[in-house]
Amino acid sequence: MNFGHSSEKNKNLSDEEKKSSELAPQFADQQGDRWSFVAVLPDTSFIHTIHHSKRTAEQAAIFLRKIKAKSDGQAPLFLSDAWFYSEVLFETYCHYKAVPYSGRGRPPHPIRIVDEQLKYAQVYKQRDSKGKLISITARIIKGTEAEILAIIQKAGRSKTINTSFVESRNGKYRKDDARLNRKTACHSKKVEYHDAHADFLTTIFNYCRQNEALKELINPNAARFETKYLRKSPAMAEGLTDKILTVKELLLYRVPMDSIL
Repeated sequence: MNFGHSSEKNKNLSDEEKKSSELAPQFADQQGDRWSFVAVLPDTSFIHTIHHSKRTAEQAAIFLRKIKAKSDGQAPLFLSDAWFYSEVLFETYCHYKAVPYSGRGRPPHPIRIVDEQLKYAQVYKQRDSKGKLISITARIIKGTEAEILAIIQKAGRSKTINTSFVESRNGKYRKDDARLNRKTACHSKKVEYHDAHADFLTTIFNYCRQNEALKELINPNAARFETKYLRKSPAMAEGLTDKILTVKELLLYRVPMDSIL
């Protein structure tokens, strides 16, 4: 998800980034000078991690380290667009095995072994010269197609390899955050305010917005004015709260001290 000053958007993308972009070259030139990396849990649509920076491999590595630190550290299934995540994923979820020294010459470097549990696929979108979508192709980077589809279908919310969950979140960011709109009076002039607004909106999405796909049927024979469905927010689906919070409740919530220390 990108935004940026029109006068700065071209110089902040390298030739390699433009070449590897899912957009045609003339549309890749229109990418912004600021990027928000967003990780969404497909089971609950909970925004797990968001990181604001330039869109570079170094910043992608920081983003992945944040994901790993906020989880159990096990390598999960990753689905993304066709950018430079492969190498940083392999470097984040790996261990190094020492090679025995033969006694002659320089000691060999340790061998990198990527975690077997890591599964990764990319969704490549091809567009024509006008930006119209022509085709969508899935590329298996780590694991097999059968293994990846089994993980996706187990959640019961999707049947194919896609990035629809994160694209849906990105669309909501653009709809609800006027700071992302270029050439308007609302466009962010300072990075600090933009990042803070995006972080706050992330919390709103997780705790204060109900997700229709998560609603649970609790009273199939409900009469008029009786509750038929239990409406859920992503945070409820994750077991973090027992109700959909209002914005006032969110702002007045006192974080427990033991979670800070």
